[in-house]
Parts: sequence; C-alpha cells; structure tokens
Amino acid sequence: MQLERDRTIEVVSEASDGRQTVEQVRALRPNVVLLESAITGLDSIAVIEQIDTISPETAVIMFLEGADMDLMRRSMRAGAFDCLSRPFSQEELVSTIKTAYQSTARAREALVAVPVPVAKARGEIIAVYSPQGGAGKSMLSANLAVAMAKAAGEGGHPPRVALVDLNLQFGDIDLMLNLSPQNTIAGLAQKGHGGIDAELLEQYLTLHTESGLRILVAPSTPQYAESITVYTVEQVMETLRENYDVIVVDTPSQLQDTTLAVLDAAKTILLLASLDLLALHKTRTALEMLRQLYAPEKIQVVLNRANSDVGISLDDVQSVLNVPLRAQIPSDGRIVVTSINEGKPFVLHNSQTVIAKQINKLAMELLGRETEALEAGAARGNGSFLKKLFK
Repeated sequence: MQLERDRTIEVVSEASDGRQTVEQVRALRPNVVLLESAITGLDSIAVIEQIDTISPETAVIMFLEGADMDLMRRSMRAGAFDCLSRPFSQEELVSTIKTAYQSTARAREALVAVPVPVAKARGEIIAVYSPQGGAGKSMLSANLAVAMAKAAGEGGHPPRVALVDLNLQFGDIDLMLNLSPQNTIAGLAQKGHGGIDAELLEQYLTLHTESGLRILVAPSTPQYAESITVYTVEQVMETLRENYDVIVVDTPSQLQDTTLAVLDAAKTILLLASLDLLALHKTRTALEMLRQLYAPEKIQVVLNRANSDVGISLDDVQSVLNVPLRAQIPSDGRIVVTSINEGKPFVLHNSQTVIAKQINKLAMELLGRETEALEAGAARGNGSFLKKLFK
C-alpha cells in the first residue's frame, strides 16, 4: 500500500526490524507507527511496550495475519492503539491512521504545554520457571529475592524487592522463610475483584524482617487456587511494577494461564535446568516453546546442581540446549535441606558457601551491579549418546 498517495499523511521513516523501530521512534517521535506482528529482531509486544514507555504520545497500529485474538489482546494490553487484520483496504488503513492521530492529539498538546517530568522507572519482573517439578525453583526464587533485598541496603538508594509465590496449589515460600502470614494471594483476589491498587496490595504482603523482602504468599490450601484468575495475576504484576524495583516470581511447572501472564510481563525468564536426562529433555522442549513466544535474550538458562556427578557433562548440556548458561548453581544438599528445615535462607546464614556465593553473584548481576558477560557460545558436543538422543 502506498501511503505517499495520500497528501495528508507523511511517511517520515521506515525500519527493518524491531530494534530499529524503537530507535527510530526514540529519535523522531512520530505520531503513528505501523507495526508488523511478525517483525524480526525484537518481538512485536516488546516493541509496543518500549514505544509506550519512550513516546507515549505515539499511537501504534499493529498488522495481524488473520484474526489472532490472543495476539490482539496482548497487543492492546501492551499499549497498541488498534489492530488491523489482513486483508484490509487502503481506505480502512488511512481511516485508522487518521483516527489514531486525532485521538492522540490531546496528549501531544499536553506535552508541548507542560514540561514532561522524568518518568518513574517501572519495576522489572524476573520469572523463575522449570517444566520439571523438584528442580529447585522455590529454593532459587527465595534465596535470589532475599539476596537482592539484602544487597539493596548496601549504600545508595535502596530498591524495593518483592517475591510472589505463584505455586497456587502447593506453594511453600512461607515455610522456606519461616513466615506465618496472615494474608495470602487468595484473600487479595477475593478483596480485589474490582481492582487492585498499591494500598490494598501492601496489606497482603508479608515482610521478611531479616532482609526487608516483601512476599505475596500462595493460598494456604489447594482448593483456593481456582479463585486466582488471570485478571488477578495481571493486576498484581502491574501494581508491583509501579511500586517495586524488582519482582521475583516463583512459577509452577504447569503452563497455565496465570503462569503465561507472568511470563508475558517478565523482563527475564530464568529457565532452570538440571543434570538429569528426563529433566533436560523437558527443558529443551520448554526452551523451544518459549523461543517461539519471546525474544531470545529474555530467556536465560540456569543450571542447578551443576556439580552433580551423574555422567552428564556441561558440554552435553550446552550441546543439547544450544544456549549459553546464565549461571551454574552447585549441589549442596546439607546446606539446602538445613536451610529449608530451619526457615533460614542460606544466602544470609551460610553466605560463605559456594552455593550462596553463586546465587549472590547472580543476584548482583541481575541488579546491574556486575557487568560480567555470559559464557561463550554453546559448546559443541562430541557425539555423546545424549546428543544423539536429542537429534
């Protein structure tokens, strides 16, 4: 379609991929952006979110291939003005562009009339996920969040850190941190059916006094899990992002709607793997699925029990998954089990152990306190039985 034919519309730039689109918007601040849903380089939802952050007066119109209602919903939630499903006419496109321009005119006038204050940065969500039960998600989530909250007070402006236990049927973060919560996410869902604001949410967060971490605890019994809807989870994530700098979410292994809502909102997904044949197979399957949904840099693989002597090497793992490892957490059963039994996170009470140092290091890197590069590219296998199995 040739928009140049319409003299009322000026095409100021074109971009070849998602990252270039964001950079062009940052430099030019256009009134309207036309975005292909299948854009490369950065997924379209991430592009919409970034445009909404750096240029909220810019209206985004997304082009969809067919009536993809799920993508349309996610796009509108991310900040798109409208979505057009192919095929559409030149007249329909021009009409939508003009409507978008008129609808955002007031926002542009306000920007000209009033100096724009520096926008408050929104919190980053870190989702800890594994398709395999018993992989150590809760252990990593609890200790990672505590390490971040503890690091927050070491000079400078302390960021606020929150931890959400999304294992709605059998969550146990409260036990790991020796908490006796009065309120859980189930009560919040019941109280906040009309909307969840910061004041209400704070009433349902439990304080871990040793670290300053705030925790939204899972329901006390499994039957309350069904009361937690996608709407509740989305509201919780959005409100936490407005009021906390980092939100760590311990997710269940099942990819249910509430889990996907968190993965959608997350800046980083820590995909937990282990030196176990079946677990590794599930991890690879999950990795392939997540790569279809999100930008590759959003998914970072963490190897738990990395020093286990089970006949599977690090080279085997990287060859099978074909990604660099974000971190390697060693196995230390005595420290971990004692920590859980006593409700004392080992990153605080056994901070000199290797496992605690590795999680503290990961916490510092995720907070931006260290700039170490990821490990070099995926190692090539040597024809092991593991590589053959996954061909």
